[in-house]
Amino acid sequence: MSINVPSAFNTPRITNWQVGITMTYASRFAAFTAIMTAVAVVLSALSVPFVLGLRIHFFQVAIMLAGVIGGPVSGLVTGAIGGVYMAALRSDPTILVGNALLGLFTGLFVRKMRPVLAGILAWILIQAPWLYLTGTYILNVPGLVMQTILITLTVEDFVCAVIADVLQTHYHLKEQVFPKPTRT
Repeated sequence: MSINVPSAFNTPRITNWQVGITMTYASRFAAFTAIMTAVAVVLSALSVPFVLGLRIHFFQVAIMLAGVIGGPVSGLVTGAIGGVYMAALRSDPTILVGNALLGLFTGLFVRKMRPVLAGILAWILIQAPWLYLTGTYILNVPGLVMQTILITLTVEDFVCAVIADVLQTHYHLKEQVFPKPTRT
């Protein structure tokens, strides 16, 4: 009878031969998720003027990239933690769940389609209905205000999905962050 116990000898590792650093896959995953979360927090503090005095944010880029590159769990964690600043600013805890769902489902959808479509579908099918239902029925946001929020967020998410797609397809970030192990 044999028991397979994880040890230093059979843990998947990723080595960057140019730098000479070897990391386990789990530690690389944790580091990547932490970096994407930090990027999301920083980007949520920045905004760009938009029409009618509204401001748009691009922190969804980090959430979508975490889902595209790190997978659904990375997207979920990045969305939940990365949305803390925006949730506190707006006094709306449902933002945390909505951003976590965006990252989770972008990570799930990207397995079958391009990153831009995965991000847009995660917004249209999951996050937008979540925001509409919680905003309308839990927070009692007036209809006109809810429509304005959804239009602004649609613009944000479409732009962020395009940026995430360009970064992944042009720079092949997933292959750089999580290279396939090679046998030597």
